[in-house]
Amino acid sequence: MQARMNHPATALPGTMQALIALGRTATRAGLSRTLMELVNLRASQINGWGGCVDMHGEALREAGESDERIFAVGAWRRRRPRP
Repeated sequence: MQARMNHPATALPGTMQALIALGRTATRAGLSRTLMELVNLRASQINGWGGCVDMHGEALREAGESDERIFAVGAWRRRRPRP
């Protein structure tokens, strides 16, 4: 799979630290770790980062998510409002 862009964490200094801080903020706000991993998995799929796809998929398995739910993330699309 061809990445559609350079990963910001490797392209811009300080970006990885900002992403980690964002994750901590979301967790403190009450978002579950599982939800965060599902979002991270989808972002990694969209950006074509195979290593991150593997890492987040494994984290979801360790958290008890089923393979069916993990695989379904690949079909996740933004829901458009009905007219």
